[in-house]
Amino acid sequence: MPLNQKDCEKVLAEMTPERQAQFLARLGHMYTVYGRDAYEFQGPGVTKPRLLRDFNEVHHRLYAQLGGLLTRGEGVFSPEVLAIWICGEGRDEEFRVASLDAFERCLKNFNAA
Repeated sequence: MPLNQKDCEKVLAEMTPERQAQFLARLGHMYTVYGRDAYEFQGPGVTKPRLLRDFNEVHHRLYAQLGGLLTRGEGVFSPEVLAIWICGEGRDEEFRVASLDAFERCLKNFNAA
């Protein structure tokens, strides 16, 4: 059964700040992999600009969280807010499915490490 927003929130809430930072760094990398689906095959263009923009926007927020966690600075978001972003609230279905798949794959690899 695929993960949902509450599952993501629970996973993130159970992580220490250090583990969450490690996980978000890996998830950010996974987002770049999934974002490549928006590129024109072996060409210079973008065929799915909405998908690429959505991955970029959430990627931007994840890295703000990562920065906050690593510096113990302000602006660290709650697991609930992170889960909302990751689950793509307000974004199209293609992004939501891809983002949750990226989260699940990342989590599987992260837990296996």
